[in-house]
Amino acid sequence: MTKSTVVDSESASPLSKHRAVYHAVSKQLWAIYQKRVLRMWQSERALKARQVFTRRYYMPLIKPWAENLGEDPQILEIGSGPVCAAQYLAKGQQTYIDPLIDDYRRMFPGVMPEGAIYLAVMAEKVELEAKHFDMILCLDALSDVHNPALVLNKVKEALHDDGYFIVSMDTWPSWLARLHYILARFFPALPQFNRLYSYTFHGFHNTLLRHFDIVDESVVRPSFLWLLLKKEILFVCKHKT
Repeated sequence: MTKSTVVDSESASPLSKHRAVYHAVSKQLWAIYQKRVLRMWQSERALKARQVFTRRYYMPLIKPWAENLGEDPQILEIGSGPVCAAQYLAKGQQTYIDPLIDDYRRMFPGVMPEGAIYLAVMAEKVELEAKHFDMILCLDALSDVHNPALVLNKVKEALHDDGYFIVSMDTWPSWLARLHYILARFFPALPQFNRLYSYTFHGFHNTLLRHFDIVDESVVRPSFLWLLLKKEILFVCKHKT
């Protein structure tokens, strides 16, 4: 049986408590999830809602860091979907990675930015120039990749020495993350329980610290769902000093 996974450092043994421990999901489950994501974007209303969300909530948190970049920065976005959030920074050469990117370009002709580089590939398998990107974005997408640890390794290799890695993640209390895991495993059709990975705040925070220094973190917006238990956190990271 395919399954999703829960990432929670709070329940780890004393020797591994400093890091999140998880098992990568099967390739079969990842492929099923990609089809589900593509169906979700069939509605143009979904695209417009996400564009509004990006401009209203992500950009005020990201633009102050983008102001620190040079004149013509290299910006990479992982799991961009059809929104391509980096376009709202209005600067630099933008590269977008998403295994469904060609599908999105057919679904929404003329919507995605002109002059950008599009890579229709899994982030785990992409070949990128070392230390090439001044800013790398991954907004509410790392829980949907096949293997988050491999993606973080790719980011670490591709990020410029003085670059910023900005990543957001839905985080849950430990008990709810485990419930999420159980429901996703046995009732995968439930729309609220179809993320491949479910992180607690401490689990994801400690996962990032294995690769980067965290220089800032912010709640993207207050959530009125799940009795305010779910929080999307945006982390700003740099190479370890």
